[in-house]
Amino acid sequence: MRDFFNPAGVAVAGASRSGEKLGNVAIANMRRFGYAGRIVPIHPQADTIMGLPAYPSLESLPEPVDIAIGVIPRELIPDFVQQCGRAGVRKVIVSAAGFADAGGEGVALQERVAGLAREAGVRMMGPNSVGTISTESGFVTSILSLEKLKKSPLSIVAQTGLFAAGLARWIATTQHFGLAKVACLGNKADVDELDILRYYRDDPQTGLIGIYTEGVRDGRAFLELLREITPHKPVLVLKGGRTETGSRMAASHTGSLAGAPEVYRGALAQAGALEVDSLEELFDLAKALQYCPEPRGPNLGVVSVTGGGCVMAADACYRLGLGLPPLQERTLQEAREVAPPWASLTNPADIWSAVETGGIGRAYLGITRAMAGQDDVHMLMPVFTLVPESDFDVAEAYGRIREEFPEKPLLACAIGGSGEEYREWSAAMEGLGIPAYGSVERAVAAAAALYRYHSWRTEVMRRGRG
Repeated sequence: MRDFFNPAGVAVAGASRSGEKLGNVAIANMRRFGYAGRIVPIHPQADTIMGLPAYPSLESLPEPVDIAIGVIPRELIPDFVQQCGRAGVRKVIVSAAGFADAGGEGVALQERVAGLAREAGVRMMGPNSVGTISTESGFVTSILSLEKLKKSPLSIVAQTGLFAAGLARWIATTQHFGLAKVACLGNKADVDELDILRYYRDDPQTGLIGIYTEGVRDGRAFLELLREITPHKPVLVLKGGRTETGSRMAASHTGSLAGAPEVYRGALAQAGALEVDSLEELFDLAKALQYCPEPRGPNLGVVSVTGGGCVMAADACYRLGLGLPPLQERTLQEAREVAPPWASLTNPADIWSAVETGGIGRAYLGITRAMAGQDDVHMLMPVFTLVPESDFDVAEAYGRIREEFPEKPLLACAIGGSGEEYREWSAAMEGLGIPAYGSVERAVAAAAALYRYHSWRTEVMRRGRG
Protein backbone atom coordinates (compact mmCIF):
# COMPACT_ATOMS: atom_id res chain seq x y z
CA MET A 1 0.00 0.00 0.00
CA ARG A 2 2.97 2.35 0.28
CA ASP A 3 2.55 3.85 -3.20
CA PHE A 4 -0.97 4.99 -2.30
CA PHE A 5 0.65 7.31 0.27
CA ASN A 6 4.24 7.94 -0.77
CA PRO A 7 4.86 7.29 -4.46
CA ALA A 8 7.94 8.52 -6.30
CA GLY A 9 5.75 9.62 -9.21
CA VAL A 10 2.07 10.06 -10.06
CA ALA A 11 0.14 10.47 -13.30
CA VAL A 12 -3.06 12.52 -13.25
CA ALA A 13 -5.65 11.89 -15.97
CA GLY A 14 -8.40 14.50 -15.95
CA ALA A 15 -6.47 17.77 -15.69
CA SER A 16 -6.92 20.49 -18.32
CA ARG A 17 -5.16 23.52 -19.77
CA SER A 18 -7.97 25.77 -18.53
CA GLY A 19 -7.49 24.75 -14.92
CA GLU A 20 -11.19 24.02 -14.45
CA LYS A 21 -11.04 20.24 -14.13
CA LEU A 22 -10.94 18.32 -10.88
CA GLY A 23 -7.62 16.79 -11.86
CA ASN A 24 -6.12 20.27 -11.62
CA VAL A 25 -7.37 20.47 -8.03
CA ALA A 26 -5.47 17.28 -7.15
CA ILE A 27 -2.28 18.72 -8.64
CA ALA A 28 -2.77 22.01 -6.77
CA ASN A 29 -3.30 20.11 -3.51
CA MET A 30 -0.07 18.17 -3.94
CA ARG A 31 1.85 21.38 -4.54
CA ARG A 32 0.26 23.04 -1.52
CA PHE A 33 1.17 20.08 0.71
CA GLY A 34 4.75 20.00 -0.56
CA TYR A 35 4.75 16.71 -2.46
CA ALA A 36 8.27 16.28 -3.86
CA GLY A 37 7.62 13.43 -6.28
CA ARG A 38 7.13 13.63 -10.04
CA ILE A 39 3.66 14.80 -11.18
CA VAL A 40 2.71 13.93 -14.76
CA PRO A 41 -0.55 15.26 -16.25
CA ILE A 42 -2.15 13.02 -18.89
CA HIS A 43 -3.97 14.89 -21.69
CA PRO A 44 -4.50 13.90 -25.33
CA GLN A 45 -3.60 17.36 -26.76
CA ALA A 46 -1.84 19.49 -24.15
CA ASP A 47 1.93 19.94 -24.04
CA THR A 48 1.91 21.47 -20.56
CA ILE A 49 -0.63 21.69 -17.74
CA MET A 50 -0.06 23.94 -14.71
CA GLY A 51 3.56 24.34 -15.84
CA LEU A 52 4.17 20.58 -15.94
CA PRO A 53 5.02 18.57 -19.09
CA ALA A 54 1.94 16.65 -20.18
CA TYR A 55 1.74 13.36 -22.09
CA PRO A 56 -1.05 11.98 -24.27
CA SER A 57 -1.23 8.59 -22.52
CA LEU A 58 0.33 6.52 -19.78
CA GLU A 59 2.07 4.41 -22.39
CA SER A 60 3.81 7.48 -23.80
CA LEU A 61 5.66 8.25 -20.56
CA PRO A 62 9.45 7.93 -20.84
CA GLU A 63 9.42 5.89 -17.61
CA PRO A 64 6.51 4.50 -15.57
CA VAL A 65 5.12 6.17 -12.48
CA ASP A 66 4.07 4.35 -9.32
CA ILE A 67 0.42 5.39 -9.33
CA ALA A 68 -2.21 6.92 -11.62
CA ILE A 69 -5.27 8.94 -10.68
CA GLY A 70 -8.24 8.65 -13.01
CA VAL A 71 -10.37 11.80 -12.66
CA ILE A 72 -12.28 10.93 -15.82
CA PRO A 73 -15.82 9.77 -16.75
CA ARG A 74 -16.75 6.21 -15.83
CA GLU A 75 -17.00 5.01 -19.44
CA LEU A 76 -13.27 5.72 -19.88
CA ILE A 77 -12.20 3.81 -16.77
CA PRO A 78 -11.94 0.28 -18.25
CA ASP A 79 -9.48 1.43 -20.91
CA PHE A 80 -7.59 3.56 -18.37
CA VAL A 81 -7.08 0.58 -16.04
CA GLN A 82 -5.80 -1.51 -18.97
CA GLN A 83 -3.43 1.32 -19.93
CA CYS A 84 -2.03 1.21 -16.39
CA GLY A 85 -1.23 -2.44 -16.80
CA ARG A 86 0.45 -1.97 -20.17
CA ALA A 87 2.45 1.03 -18.94
CA GLY A 88 3.75 -0.70 -15.80
CA VAL A 89 1.68 1.43 -13.41
CA ARG A 90 0.72 -0.88 -10.56
CA LYS A 91 -1.57 1.37 -8.51
CA VAL A 92 -4.64 3.35 -9.59
CA ILE A 93 -7.21 5.53 -7.86
CA VAL A 94 -10.57 5.77 -9.63
CA SER A 95 -12.64 8.78 -8.57
CA ALA A 96 -15.58 8.28 -10.94
CA ALA A 97 -18.94 7.32 -9.46
CA GLY A 98 -21.72 5.42 -11.22
CA PHE A 99 -20.56 1.89 -10.45
CA ALA A 100 -21.96 -0.28 -7.64
CA ASP A 101 -23.12 2.91 -5.93
CA ALA A 102 -25.59 3.40 -8.82
CA GLY A 103 -26.86 -0.18 -8.90
CA GLY A 104 -28.04 -1.86 -12.10
CA GLU A 105 -25.51 -1.77 -14.92
CA GLY A 106 -23.09 0.05 -12.61
CA VAL A 107 -22.60 -3.16 -10.61
CA ALA A 108 -21.64 -5.08 -13.74
CA LEU A 109 -19.30 -2.28 -14.85
CA GLN A 110 -17.55 -2.31 -11.48
CA GLU A 111 -17.07 -6.08 -11.66
CA ARG A 112 -15.61 -5.67 -15.15
CA VAL A 113 -13.17 -2.95 -14.04
CA ALA A 114 -12.11 -4.97 -11.00
CA GLY A 115 -11.47 -7.98 -13.25
CA LEU A 116 -9.41 -5.90 -15.68
CA ALA A 117 -7.32 -4.57 -12.77
CA ARG A 118 -6.63 -8.10 -11.52
CA GLU A 119 -5.66 -9.28 -15.01
CA ALA A 120 -3.30 -6.30 -15.39
CA GLY A 121 -1.68 -6.78 -11.97
CA VAL A 122 -2.98 -3.39 -10.81
CA ARG A 123 -4.22 -2.59 -7.29
CA MET A 124 -7.19 -0.24 -7.47
CA MET A 125 -8.68 2.11 -4.89
CA GLY A 126 -12.30 2.88 -5.71
CA PRO A 127 -14.27 3.42 -7.84
CA ASN A 128 -16.03 6.41 -6.29
CA SER A 129 -12.89 7.26 -4.30
CA VAL A 130 -11.08 10.56 -3.73
CA GLY A 131 -8.07 8.56 -2.65
CA THR A 132 -5.49 9.43 -0.04
CA ILE A 133 -3.71 12.08 2.01
CA SER A 134 -0.27 11.78 3.57
CA THR A 135 0.96 14.74 5.59
CA GLU A 136 4.37 13.07 5.79
CA SER A 137 4.99 12.92 2.01
CA GLY A 138 2.56 15.65 0.91
CA PHE A 139 0.85 13.22 -1.46
CA VAL A 140 -2.79 14.31 -1.73
CA THR A 141 -5.20 12.96 -4.36
CA SER A 142 -8.35 14.73 -3.17
CA ILE A 143 -10.24 16.43 -6.00
CA LEU A 144 -11.53 19.10 -3.62
CA SER A 145 -9.34 21.99 -2.50
CA LEU A 146 -7.66 21.43 0.87
CA GLU A 147 -5.69 23.61 3.25
CA LYS A 148 -2.39 22.16 4.44
CA LEU A 149 -2.86 19.96 7.51
CA LYS A 150 -0.71 19.67 10.60
CA LYS A 151 0.97 16.33 11.22
CA SER A 152 -0.34 14.10 13.99
CA PRO A 153 -0.46 10.37 14.82
CA LEU A 154 -4.11 10.03 13.67
CA SER A 155 -4.73 8.05 10.48
CA ILE A 156 -8.19 7.51 9.00
CA VAL A 157 -9.59 4.82 6.73
CA ALA A 158 -13.10 5.47 5.45
CA GLN A 159 -15.54 4.57 2.72
CA THR A 160 -16.65 8.17 2.34
CA GLY A 161 -14.58 10.89 0.70
CA LEU A 162 -15.72 13.31 3.40
CA PHE A 163 -12.49 12.78 5.37
CA ALA A 164 -10.40 14.00 2.42
CA ALA A 165 -12.75 16.87 1.65
CA GLY A 166 -14.93 18.92 4.02
CA LEU A 167 -13.69 17.30 7.22
CA ALA A 168 -10.06 17.76 6.23
CA ARG A 169 -10.76 21.45 5.61
CA TRP A 170 -12.50 21.71 8.99
CA ILE A 171 -9.52 20.11 10.75
CA ALA A 172 -7.02 22.31 8.93
CA THR A 173 -8.82 25.59 9.56
CA THR A 174 -10.52 25.20 12.96
CA GLN A 175 -8.79 22.43 14.95
CA HIS A 176 -5.46 22.23 16.71
CA PHE A 177 -4.77 18.57 15.92
CA GLY A 178 -3.87 17.21 12.50
CA LEU A 179 -3.66 13.94 10.60
CA ALA A 180 -1.03 11.44 9.51
CA LYS A 181 -2.82 9.66 6.69
CA VAL A 182 -6.28 9.34 5.16
CA ALA A 183 -7.57 6.65 2.81
CA CYS A 184 -11.05 7.09 1.30
CA LEU A 185 -11.94 3.74 -0.23
CA GLY A 186 -15.20 4.42 -2.05
CA ASN A 187 -16.83 1.25 -3.39
CA LYS A 188 -13.94 -1.06 -2.39
CA ALA A 189 -13.88 -3.05 -5.62
CA ASP A 190 -10.30 -4.03 -4.74
CA VAL A 191 -8.44 -2.21 -1.92
CA ASP A 192 -10.46 -2.40 1.30
CA GLU A 193 -10.14 -1.71 5.03
CA LEU A 194 -8.01 -4.78 5.63
CA ASP A 195 -5.37 -3.64 3.14
CA ILE A 196 -5.13 -0.17 4.69
CA LEU A 197 -5.28 -1.38 8.29
CA ARG A 198 -2.37 -3.76 7.70
CA TYR A 199 -0.41 -0.81 6.34
CA TYR A 200 -1.36 1.43 9.27
CA ARG A 201 -0.47 -1.35 11.71
CA ASP A 202 3.14 -1.19 10.57
CA ASP A 203 3.32 2.53 9.74
CA PRO A 204 5.60 4.42 12.19
CA GLN A 205 3.73 7.70 11.58
CA THR A 206 0.41 6.16 12.62
CA GLY A 207 -0.18 5.93 16.36
CA LEU A 208 -3.99 6.04 16.39
CA ILE A 209 -6.54 4.81 13.83
CA GLY A 210 -10.05 6.03 13.02
CA ILE A 211 -12.38 3.91 10.86
CA TYR A 212 -15.62 4.86 9.14
CA THR A 213 -17.20 1.82 7.53
CA GLU A 214 -20.58 1.02 6.05
CA GLY A 215 -19.86 -2.72 5.91
CA VAL A 216 -16.86 -5.05 5.73
CA ARG A 217 -16.62 -8.10 3.45
CA ASP A 218 -14.70 -10.40 5.79
CA GLY A 219 -15.81 -9.76 9.34
CA ARG A 220 -13.65 -12.49 10.85
CA ALA A 221 -10.46 -11.18 9.23
CA PHE A 222 -11.40 -7.62 10.23
CA LEU A 223 -11.84 -8.68 13.85
CA GLU A 224 -8.59 -10.63 13.95
CA LEU A 225 -6.68 -7.71 12.48
CA LEU A 226 -8.14 -5.31 15.05
CA ARG A 227 -7.03 -7.71 17.78
CA GLU A 228 -3.49 -7.47 16.43
CA ILE A 229 -3.53 -3.67 16.30
CA THR A 230 -5.37 -2.52 19.41
CA PRO A 231 -2.83 -3.60 22.05
CA HIS A 232 -0.37 -1.22 20.38
CA LYS A 233 -2.49 1.46 18.69
CA PRO A 234 -5.99 2.62 19.73
CA VAL A 235 -8.70 2.13 17.11
CA LEU A 236 -11.93 4.16 16.91
CA VAL A 237 -14.78 2.85 14.76
CA LEU A 238 -17.80 4.75 13.45
CA LYS A 239 -20.23 2.33 11.84
CA GLY A 240 -22.52 3.77 9.16
CA GLY A 241 -25.80 2.14 8.20
CA ARG A 242 -26.86 1.06 11.69
CA THR A 243 -30.55 1.72 11.02
CA GLU A 244 -32.80 0.42 8.25
CA THR A 245 -32.83 3.82 6.56
CA GLY A 246 -29.10 4.28 7.01
CA SER A 247 -28.48 0.80 5.61
CA ARG A 248 -30.42 1.68 2.45
CA MET A 249 -28.41 4.90 2.11
CA ALA A 250 -25.14 2.97 2.52
CA ALA A 251 -26.17 0.71 -0.34
CA SER A 252 -26.76 3.73 -2.59
CA HIS A 253 -23.65 5.57 -1.36
CA THR A 254 -20.94 2.98 -1.94
CA GLY A 255 -22.82 -0.18 -2.80
CA SER A 256 -22.23 -1.60 0.70
CA LEU A 257 -24.46 -4.00 2.55
CA ALA A 258 -24.39 -2.88 6.17
CA GLY A 259 -24.14 -5.58 8.83
CA ALA A 260 -26.27 -5.90 11.96
CA PRO A 261 -25.21 -3.26 14.53
CA GLU A 262 -25.31 -5.67 17.47
CA VAL A 263 -22.86 -7.99 15.68
CA TYR A 264 -20.44 -5.11 15.06
CA ARG A 265 -20.79 -3.87 18.62
CA GLY A 266 -19.92 -7.22 20.16
CA ALA A 267 -17.07 -7.88 17.74
CA LEU A 268 -15.51 -4.47 18.30
CA ALA A 269 -15.66 -4.84 22.07
CA GLN A 270 -13.93 -8.22 21.85
CA ALA A 271 -11.22 -6.72 19.64
CA GLY A 272 -10.55 -3.76 21.94
CA ALA A 273 -11.74 -1.12 19.46
CA LEU A 274 -13.72 1.85 20.74
CA GLU A 275 -17.05 2.26 18.95
CA VAL A 276 -18.28 5.84 18.54
CA ASP A 277 -21.71 7.14 17.60
CA SER A 278 -20.81 10.28 15.66
CA LEU A 279 -18.05 12.16 13.89
CA GLU A 280 -17.93 14.56 16.83
CA GLU A 281 -17.28 11.70 19.22
CA LEU A 282 -14.67 10.16 16.93
CA PHE A 283 -12.60 13.35 16.95
CA ASP A 284 -13.29 14.01 20.65
CA LEU A 285 -11.84 10.64 21.60
CA ALA A 286 -9.03 10.92 19.06
CA LYS A 287 -7.87 14.15 20.75
CA ALA A 288 -7.86 12.53 24.17
CA LEU A 289 -5.99 9.46 22.94
CA GLN A 290 -3.41 11.63 21.16
CA TYR A 291 -2.75 14.11 23.93
CA CYS A 292 -3.21 12.15 27.16
CA PRO A 293 -1.25 9.41 28.90
CA GLU A 294 -3.22 6.32 29.85
CA PRO A 295 -4.92 6.75 33.24
CA ARG A 296 -4.05 4.39 36.07
CA GLY A 297 -7.66 4.10 37.14
CA PRO A 298 -11.25 5.28 36.58
CA ASN A 299 -11.41 8.21 39.01
CA LEU A 300 -11.81 11.83 37.97
CA GLY A 301 -11.05 15.02 39.88
CA VAL A 302 -13.24 17.93 38.77
CA VAL A 303 -12.66 21.63 39.46
CA SER A 304 -15.35 24.12 38.40
CA VAL A 305 -16.00 27.79 38.90
CA THR A 306 -19.73 27.09 38.79
CA GLY A 307 -21.86 24.68 40.81
CA GLY A 308 -23.77 23.74 37.68
CA GLY A 309 -20.59 22.41 36.14
CA CYS A 310 -20.06 20.23 39.22
CA VAL A 311 -23.56 18.75 38.97
CA MET A 312 -23.26 18.06 35.24
CA ALA A 313 -19.88 16.38 35.76
CA ALA A 314 -21.25 14.21 38.58
CA ASP A 315 -24.18 13.09 36.43
CA ALA A 316 -21.94 12.32 33.45
CA CYS A 317 -19.47 10.37 35.58
CA TYR A 318 -22.30 8.29 37.04
CA ARG A 319 -23.68 7.47 33.58
CA LEU A 320 -20.28 6.51 32.18
CA GLY A 321 -18.92 4.59 35.14
CA LEU A 322 -16.21 6.99 36.34
CA GLY A 323 -15.52 7.55 40.03
CA LEU A 324 -15.31 10.82 41.94
CA PRO A 325 -13.22 10.00 45.03
CA PRO A 326 -13.71 12.17 48.12
CA LEU A 327 -10.89 14.55 48.91
CA GLN A 328 -8.51 13.29 51.57
CA GLU A 329 -7.46 15.45 54.51
CA ARG A 330 -4.04 16.19 53.05
CA THR A 331 -5.68 17.33 49.78
CA LEU A 332 -8.14 19.53 51.70
CA GLN A 333 -5.36 21.14 53.68
CA GLU A 334 -3.48 22.04 50.50
CA ALA A 335 -6.67 23.29 48.81
CA ARG A 336 -7.52 25.52 51.79
CA GLU A 337 -4.33 27.48 51.18
CA VAL A 338 -6.26 29.21 48.37
CA ALA A 339 -9.80 28.91 49.80
CA PRO A 340 -11.44 30.47 52.88
CA PRO A 341 -11.53 28.22 55.98
CA TRP A 342 -15.33 27.96 55.87
CA ALA A 343 -15.43 26.70 52.27
CA SER A 344 -16.88 23.20 51.84
CA LEU A 345 -14.65 21.56 49.24
CA THR A 346 -15.68 18.26 47.71
CA ASN A 347 -15.11 16.43 44.43
CA PRO A 348 -16.37 17.88 42.11
CA ALA A 349 -15.04 21.09 43.67
CA ASP A 350 -17.01 24.32 43.32
CA ILE A 351 -14.17 26.83 43.65
CA TRP A 352 -16.20 30.06 43.60
CA SER A 353 -15.44 30.83 47.25
CA ALA A 354 -11.70 30.52 46.51
CA VAL A 355 -12.12 32.80 43.50
CA GLU A 356 -13.70 35.49 45.67
CA THR A 357 -10.89 35.17 48.20
CA GLY A 358 -7.76 34.99 46.07
CA GLY A 359 -8.63 35.41 42.39
CA ILE A 360 -9.53 32.98 39.67
CA GLY A 361 -6.09 31.93 38.47
CA ARG A 362 -4.86 31.18 41.99
CA ALA A 363 -8.03 29.20 42.76
CA TYR A 364 -7.87 27.00 39.66
CA LEU A 365 -4.15 26.32 40.01
CA GLY A 366 -4.17 25.67 43.77
CA ILE A 367 -7.17 23.37 43.91
CA THR A 368 -6.34 21.44 40.73
CA ARG A 369 -2.80 20.93 41.99
CA ALA A 370 -4.09 19.70 45.34
CA MET A 371 -6.36 17.16 43.62
CA ALA A 372 -3.56 16.04 41.30
CA GLY A 373 -1.45 15.07 44.30
CA GLN A 374 -4.07 12.61 45.57
CA ASP A 375 -3.16 9.07 44.48
CA ASP A 376 -6.71 7.85 43.80
CA VAL A 377 -7.49 10.82 41.53
CA HIS A 378 -6.41 9.32 38.22
CA MET A 379 -7.58 12.05 35.81
CA LEU A 380 -8.21 15.79 36.10
CA MET A 381 -10.92 17.92 34.51
CA PRO A 382 -11.15 21.70 35.03
CA VAL A 383 -14.48 23.19 33.96
CA PHE A 384 -14.38 26.81 32.77
CA THR A 385 -16.99 29.47 32.18
CA LEU A 386 -15.67 31.82 29.53
CA VAL A 387 -16.57 35.36 30.55
CA PRO A 388 -14.20 38.34 30.90
CA GLU A 389 -14.30 38.08 34.70
CA SER A 390 -12.97 34.48 34.57
CA ASP A 391 -10.06 35.25 32.30
CA PHE A 392 -6.56 34.27 33.45
CA ASP A 393 -3.39 32.77 31.97
CA VAL A 394 -4.57 29.17 31.60
CA ALA A 395 -1.45 28.19 29.67
CA GLU A 396 0.83 29.28 32.52
CA ALA A 397 -1.26 27.60 35.24
CA TYR A 398 -2.01 24.32 33.52
CA GLY A 399 1.39 24.13 31.91
CA ARG A 400 2.78 23.94 35.45
CA ILE A 401 0.35 21.16 36.37
CA ARG A 402 1.23 19.19 33.23
CA GLU A 403 4.91 19.46 34.15
CA GLU A 404 4.37 18.44 37.78
CA PHE A 405 1.97 15.55 37.06
CA PRO A 406 2.78 14.26 33.56
CA GLU A 407 1.36 10.82 34.37
CA LYS A 408 -2.18 12.11 34.94
CA PRO A 409 -4.51 12.78 32.00
CA LEU A 410 -5.78 16.35 31.98
CA LEU A 411 -8.91 17.20 29.98
CA ALA A 412 -10.63 20.60 29.95
CA CYS A 413 -14.11 21.83 29.07
CA ALA A 414 -15.83 25.18 28.81
CA ILE A 415 -19.44 26.18 29.36
CA GLY A 416 -20.59 29.33 27.59
CA GLY A 417 -18.60 32.28 26.34
CA SER A 418 -18.26 33.91 22.94
CA GLY A 419 -16.89 32.14 19.89
CA GLU A 420 -13.70 34.18 20.04
CA GLU A 421 -13.21 33.44 23.75
CA TYR A 422 -13.65 29.72 23.11
CA ARG A 423 -11.17 29.74 20.22
CA GLU A 424 -8.52 31.52 22.33
CA TRP A 425 -9.11 29.27 25.34
CA SER A 426 -9.05 26.01 23.35
CA ALA A 427 -5.92 27.12 21.47
CA ALA A 428 -4.18 27.78 24.79
CA MET A 429 -5.22 24.41 26.20
CA GLU A 430 -4.45 22.31 23.16
CA GLY A 431 -1.19 24.16 22.69
CA LEU A 432 -0.22 22.47 25.98
CA GLY A 433 -1.47 19.08 24.77
CA ILE A 434 -4.65 19.30 26.86
CA PRO A 435 -7.75 18.27 24.87
CA ALA A 436 -10.44 20.96 25.07
CA TYR A 437 -14.18 20.35 24.77
CA GLY A 438 -17.27 22.50 24.42
CA SER A 439 -19.30 20.65 27.06
CA VAL A 440 -18.86 18.76 30.30
CA GLU A 441 -20.47 15.64 28.86
CA ARG A 442 -18.05 15.46 25.91
CA ALA A 443 -15.02 15.81 28.18
CA VAL A 444 -16.25 13.12 30.59
CA ALA A 445 -17.01 10.78 27.66
CA ALA A 446 -13.43 11.24 26.42
CA ALA A 447 -12.06 10.50 29.90
CA ALA A 448 -14.20 7.37 30.10
CA ALA A 449 -12.89 6.18 26.73
CA LEU A 450 -9.31 6.72 27.91
CA TYR A 451 -9.97 4.45 30.87
CA ARG A 452 -11.82 1.81 28.81
CA TYR A 453 -8.92 1.53 26.39
CA HIS A 454 -6.34 1.41 29.18
CA SER A 455 -8.33 -1.21 31.09
CA TRP A 456 -8.73 -3.44 28.03
CA ARG A 457 -5.10 -3.10 26.95
CA THR A 458 -3.85 -3.85 30.47
CA GLU A 459 -5.90 -7.04 30.56
CA VAL A 460 -4.63 -8.11 27.13
CA MET A 461 -1.03 -7.56 28.17
CA ARG A 462 -1.64 -9.46 31.42
CA ARG A 463 -2.84 -12.45 29.42
CA GLY A 464 0.14 -12.19 27.09
CA ARG A 465 -1.91 -11.53 23.94
CA GLY A 466 -0.08 -8.30 23.01
